[in-house]
Amino acid sequence: MTQNSPKPATETFLEYALLPEMYAREVEGLTEEQIDLKQPEKSWGLWSIREQVSHIGYVNYRWFLQVWGKSLFGEDLPRPKSLYDTGGADRLLDPERFHEMGDLLAAYEDGCHLAQDILKNETSESLREKTKEREVPQNYEWPSGDKYIDWLENVVLKIHPDGFWRDEKKDNVFHYNLEWTFRHVLWEGYAHLKTIQAHKQAQGFEAKIMLDEGVGYLAALTWE
Repeated sequence: MTQNSPKPATETFLEYALLPEMYAREVEGLTEEQIDLKQPEKSWGLWSIREQVSHIGYVNYRWFLQVWGKSLFGEDLPRPKSLYDTGGADRLLDPERFHEMGDLLAAYEDGCHLAQDILKNETSESLREKTKEREVPQNYEWPSGDKYIDWLENVVLKIHPDGFWRDEKKDNVFHYNLEWTFRHVLWEGYAHLKTIQAHKQAQGFEAKIMLDEGVGYLAALTWE
């Protein structure tokens, strides 16, 4: 590769090949009761370990099939649309279809394979060139009661070095590129793995994976 050759996008996000095994190791040996226990008194505890894995499995399908699918693949999606159907759940894989931990982990691994397949056809430059925009209602809230626009303002705009920006004319319109999307999904993966570890520690179990807490959302969020 010459000095001026575009950098393959796969070299930018190598972690997509590693995260599924990290999740599998962290939940290994836990009982059904342990993976379904919630900690509602904690800011991170409204979703159980099972739901944390379900959510991160959904995140990959949502961003790479639902949000970016048509732009990247036209009408010929590489996976069925039904994979990002939540079945009425809150940002989770359809619980009727994905319940067993093995199925949830397999879905997450498949979503990471999808991400890697996309990266093979992109360069670092093309990731930055592909952009989208989203209008966010000022009063839009997650079921937890937290406002989505507050998350964007207080975390996303501050922690990401680039790739996500506010529209110059409309305060509730945000622009983002494909590179930011890959970084966001990756950082979500680390954040929810950290939350699984917090669940385990609250139950008296040690974490198996060492995380770099200076990276991404781990540096911006707290697990009290």
